[in-house]
Amino acid sequence: MKKKTIRGAILSLILTLGLSTAAFADGMGNMDMGKGTEKSVNGINAELTFNKDNKVKTGDNDVMITLHDNNDKKIENADVKISAEMDKNSDMGMDMNGKKPIEVSLENSKDGQYMGKINFTDKGKWVITANIMVNGEQKDVEFDADVVSSGPNWVVIGGFVGIVVVIIIVAAVKKKSSK
Repeated sequence: MKKKTIRGAILSLILTLGLSTAAFADGMGNMDMGKGTEKSVNGINAELTFNKDNKVKTGDNDVMITLHDNNDKKIENADVKISAEMDKNSDMGMDMNGKKPIEVSLENSKDGQYMGKINFTDKGKWVITANIMVNGEQKDVEFDADVVSSGPNWVVIGGFVGIVVVIIIVAAVKKKSSK
C-alpha cells in the first residue's frame, strides 16, 4: 500500500513538472503585447512593439507595428516590411559593414496591426526601418532598439532538472525497497 502511494505521488509530481514547464514555454509566444515606441511620418502614426514585455533580446522576438492615420483611424490595407541592421555609429567594436540587414514581411492581423518574428543575431543598438506601402505610396519610419543578450530560460531548465531529480529519487526508492 505504501509503495503505491509513493509511486502515485512521484508520478503526479513528474506529470505536474513536465506539463507546467511545457505550458510555460508555449505561453511565451503569446502576442499580447504592451506599449511600444511611437513615431509619426507624413500622416502615418506607427507604433513598434516587441514581445510581451517590450524587451528586445538576441534570438527570436515577436514584433508588431500598429498603424493609424492623423485622425486616429486604423490603417488596415498596408503592406509592411521591416529591416533591421546594427547602428553603424554604435561603439560595439565590431565591423558590421559586411552584414546584410535582417528583412521581415509582417502579416496584417487586425485593427491596423502587422505582426511577425525577427531574429536578432547580436546584442547592441539596432536601427529598425519600417517600410510601409499605403495606397501606392511608400513611407519609411525608423526606430531604435537596444538588443540585450537573451541568456538561458531558467524556468524551462529548472522544470527539466526537477523531472530528472524526481526520476533519480524514484529509482533510488525502488532500488532500496527491492532489497
